[in-house]
Amino acid sequence: MKKYTCIVVDDEPLARELLEAHIFNIPYLDVVATCSDAISAKQALLQHKPDILFLDINMPSLSGIELLRMLPQRPATIITTAHAEHSLEGYELDVLDYILKPIEFERFFKAVTKTIEWIDRGVPAAEQSKVAVVPEKVEPYFFVKSDYKIIKIVFDEILFVEALQKYVRINTVTERVMTLMSMSQLEEKLPSDKFIRIHRSFIVNLDKISSIEGNMVNVGKHQLTISRGQKDAFLEWVNNKGLAW
Repeated sequence: MKKYTCIVVDDEPLARELLEAHIFNIPYLDVVATCSDAISAKQALLQHKPDILFLDINMPSLSGIELLRMLPQRPATIITTAHAEHSLEGYELDVLDYILKPIEFERFFKAVTKTIEWIDRGVPAAEQSKVAVVPEKVEPYFFVKSDYKIIKIVFDEILFVEALQKYVRINTVTERVMTLMSMSQLEEKLPSDKFIRIHRSFIVNLDKISSIEGNMVNVGKHQLTISRGQKDAFLEWVNNKGLAW
């Protein structure tokens, strides 16, 4: 019986255990590595070159989407997530399927069966995704409540976002908008190819960075600190752009 190697990437231990259990119930699947973060997953992917990648999106330091963008060659990828709003990004990155948590075995088996059929037929990943994933229209803005008003925030106009206790302050090219929201809630609204978290208190628009000095990022007239915990992910982005640190 032909075996298909798999890597599981998820920062939640219970989610990893459930996926491993589902994989164990399919005799022609073999787990070669499980990873709790995208940085260690990148090394495992380069080492094992699996047939199938089961990948969570929302993880600390580096998201699943950011990981896929860094890979020169991507295995057949199945997204496992509690959020369904990343389908357009997945379409662009040749993702084969999305499974929403909590993951039932029947849905898992269906995704695996479809993925193996594509692998065996030798269909290029770019062609696979055209059938497997239907992209959603993504608007270049969102709305927030602030001072009894609803304000439209355009992604391209955001400089950076900062955390202020129970609020966040969205700094744009024209104004600063305070809204009652957590950083993680706001982070889910921002496209991961344009914004990166450099500190638990700062999310920065990558297009607005003018320079980097040591552990500081310059955005216009503002200097923002890069935290130790977020530095590796930020350096990955810098290196991916071909810049020297």
